[in-house]
Amino acid sequence: MIHPRYIASLLAENIKKTRNPLGLSDINDWWKGETKRDGDWLLFTGLLYQITPYLDFIVNIFEKIENSRIQHVLPLFKSLPKSPLKLFANRDLKEYFDGVLWDIYTILNGFAEVYYLPELDFYSGILLHDFGLDEAFEEHANFVTERLENAGVSKIVTVDPHTTYALKVLYPKKFRVKTYFEILVGKIRGDCREVVRIQDPCYYGRFLEISDVYRRILDDLGVRYEDVRNSKKLTTCCGGIMEALSPKISKEISKMRLEELGGRIVTLCPICFGNLKRAGGCVEDFAEVIKRSIN
Repeated sequence: MIHPRYIASLLAENIKKTRNPLGLSDINDWWKGETKRDGDWLLFTGLLYQITPYLDFIVNIFEKIENSRIQHVLPLFKSLPKSPLKLFANRDLKEYFDGVLWDIYTILNGFAEVYYLPELDFYSGILLHDFGLDEAFEEHANFVTERLENAGVSKIVTVDPHTTYALKVLYPKKFRVKTYFEILVGKIRGDCREVVRIQDPCYYGRFLEISDVYRRILDDLGVRYEDVRNSKKLTTCCGGIMEALSPKISKEISKMRLEELGGRIVTLCPICFGNLKRAGGCVEDFAEVIKRSIN
C-alpha cells in the first residue's frame, strides 16, 4: 500500500495550484462550444467524467510501486507529470465519457432550460474530504461557491455521485442542487425491454439514499433490472476508494463486486464504470440507457 500521506500531499498541491487533482487544465472539451450560455439550471459536471480517462496510467504506475521503496520518492514531486498523463490517457474512455456528458446535456434540454459555462465547471474537491484534508477542502469549496455565486448561479444540476454529495451535503447551502435523473424522473417513457444489473454508487445508495429515483426511470423506460443482495443502501464498493492507495486491493474488490453483479451492468458513476470495466465487466453508463430507450 502507498502511504496515504504521499497521495494526500500530491492531491492537495495539485488542487491548490490548478483546482484539479491531476494538475491538468485542458481536459474539458466535451461541450464543443455548442452549449447554451444561459438558462434555468447550470450543468455542473465537477470534471469527474473528464478526469477518469487519465487514471488508468496513474493506477498502473502506483500498482508497480505500492509495496516498494520507490514510493518514498513521491513526496519529492510537487505535481504529477502532465505529458505522460496526456500521452497515455485512455482515449476510448475519454471519447465515451465525452459522449455521455453531451447526451446528458441534450436529454436534459428536452425537459428543462439547462446551460453550461465551462469557466465555472470546477472539480468538487471531494477527494480532499475523503482523505480527511478538511481545511483544504473547505478552502476549495469556498472558492468554487464564491465563483458560482458571483456569476449569479442559483440552481445546479449534477452528473455524478461524488460531485452531487459534495454540493448537496458538504458545500455551503447556497444553491438548489439536483442530479440529472432527479430532473428527468416522471418525464420520460420508453419500451426498451432490456435486462440489466445496477451498480449503485456508494454516495447515491448509502449516503444520499436516492437509488430508487433512477430505478423509477428504468421502470418508465421498460428496462427490467435485477437487484443483487448488496444494492441500494447496502451497495458494495466498486474498489474505487482504494485505487490510489493500493491498486492491487482495489482490483480484488472490483473482481468480487463483478462476480456478484454478473451480466450487463449499468452504473451512474465514472469511477465505478472504470473499475468494473478494468476488471472485465460489461458496463454501460445510465445516460446511454436513457438515450437508447427514448429514441
